[in-house]
Amino acid sequence: MPSAHSTAESRARPGAIRALWGIVRFLRFHPWCVAGSIGLLLFNIGIELSLPQLLGRTVTGLSRAPAPGEPAFPLRQTVVLFLALVTLRTCVGMVLGPLRNVTAQRTLGKIRGAVYDALQRQTFTWHDNARTGELISRASTDVGRLQEFIFVCLLFSVDVVAGLLGTLVLIFWISPLLGLMTLAALVPTVVAMGWFAAKLQPRWRRVHERHSAMSTVIQENIAGVRVVRAFARESAEVAKFRIKRDVFLKELFATVNEWAARVPFAQFLFGLGVPLVLAVGGSAVIRGQLVLGDLAKVVFYLLGLGGRIGVIGQVTNILQNASSSAQRILEILDAPVALPDGTRSLPSVAGEIRFENVTFRHAITPSLRVETDAGEAVPPPDSHSNPCVVGAAGPALDSVSFVIPAGARVALVGATGSGKSTLLAMIPRFYDPVAGCVRLDGIDLRDCRLADLRASVGIVFQETFLFSASIADNISLGRPGVSRDDVIRVARAAEAHEFIAELGEGYDTVVGERGISLSGGQRQRIAIARALLMDPAILLLDDATSAIDSATERRIRQSLADLRRGKTTVMVSHRISAIRDSDLILVMKEGRWVEQGTHEELTRKNGVYRELFQTQLPDATGGDVTTTA
Repeated sequence: MPSAHSTAESRARPGAIRALWGIVRFLRFHPWCVAGSIGLLLFNIGIELSLPQLLGRTVTGLSRAPAPGEPAFPLRQTVVLFLALVTLRTCVGMVLGPLRNVTAQRTLGKIRGAVYDALQRQTFTWHDNARTGELISRASTDVGRLQEFIFVCLLFSVDVVAGLLGTLVLIFWISPLLGLMTLAALVPTVVAMGWFAAKLQPRWRRVHERHSAMSTVIQENIAGVRVVRAFARESAEVAKFRIKRDVFLKELFATVNEWAARVPFAQFLFGLGVPLVLAVGGSAVIRGQLVLGDLAKVVFYLLGLGGRIGVIGQVTNILQNASSSAQRILEILDAPVALPDGTRSLPSVAGEIRFENVTFRHAITPSLRVETDAGEAVPPPDSHSNPCVVGAAGPALDSVSFVIPAGARVALVGATGSGKSTLLAMIPRFYDPVAGCVRLDGIDLRDCRLADLRASVGIVFQETFLFSASIADNISLGRPGVSRDDVIRVARAAEAHEFIAELGEGYDTVVGERGISLSGGQRQRIAIARALLMDPAILLLDDATSAIDSATERRIRQSLADLRRGKTTVMVSHRISAIRDSDLILVMKEGRWVEQGTHEELTRKNGVYRELFQTQLPDATGGDVTTTA
């Protein structure tokens, strides 16, 4: 019985044949293009197989003098026919080339769309444990590598198989003995090339892993270029990249050179077939058992097979290269979505949130199978087990139970690592609990349709992310097509309208990647406006004003007073001015809920909140002192 580890790895890493078949299945979306390409290719193969027949007949006709009264060999007509066939083959090729290219590019487009869709559907847990550079490498570079497989190998494989079988049938039809001689040279050649390719496939996998590692260094350096320069680490980063680059090039050169050294041996094996056929066939011609033209046909077919053997070498090499990329892509496409969608709709949401003995652990096992530079494979977790258990760290939440009334304003308070942000992420069901359940208006979140649930929840994340788009588009992300007046209304409530109006293009100003052209406070205000525009029943604010000055934060609170009326608001904040007016304060410590009450109730107790209030939160006058959370 296989171990759980081996079972997980086999699920995560499909076999080479299964992986390639998984890519070939995408051709079903373009059946007419595929059928047309293969049909034209088979037509051209028929022309190619007819040319040696025409040449052999010409050799036979020219090698003997015509009998008395017999017409001379029609050489001129034969030349014209040969020229017509070659011209027809060229014309078919001119149609086949663009059609094959359209088929390949459309199929690659489908694959890219499927990979992107799979990445969008994956859970927070999965993305938490996947390297961004690795995902980019698989979604772009590995998909690009499949172009040769689809554009060349798929149709060349038809060419090789059809041409090979057609040639063998014709050679056996001419002379069974020469057919056996051909098989004697062909079989060892194909077996040798297949054996070489099987040995090479794991090496191509390592080449791709090294390339991903190099891509990850590039991606991290670009994303963190300011940190690199701030700490004067340019030279160290360049050195790190060179190490990854050299490891990649060393593996690539070794793999390519190993294949290049073995292909000539296979071609040598097949090359022995020509002198063998000449010796046996020539003796038959001398004895009058075989006409010279038939021997010429077989030789022409063997020369054609020699070209196809070279193609087999190229195709086999590309197949091994593509199978590694296909495996890496299918690991994304086949990755299970650990948060299955519920079936219960939410036509209206009052906003009561109930945590019942909720326990959660963050998974720390890589989501994708990767290899270290030493060649050690690190498999992903078992896809049929709870991703929050396999390779998990200590509990981020431990048996947490409480109730947030509908329409209440609730603050989460606690030291760093106490589980505040994790608890907030459970409400829109970014994660599922290991034990217990979270209920919205009495309904288990796992039974709710995710689209309905998340449409009812507006959230401002701790790390503000803006897309490279206009400010209006960033604000209306959750409600595309909304009117400009509505966008301006929520921007005013978030105290963002004034600075937006001062920008060159106002709301049509395109912000840089991740909103880098804006300050941290400006990005946070746009994020608040984005959440408000959804008009959610539940509003989650994860340290949403940490980069905003006290005066602006106070104005935002005043502006939000009307917009938040009747909405359940849960916030993580490090400012007493935001916390003290809450209807309920929940105090977290090491993943547990330890206290709850109003600001006045908790300060009268000699508990965790009082300690935080006295040592880390501001004094009772309402100043602003940041906690360590």
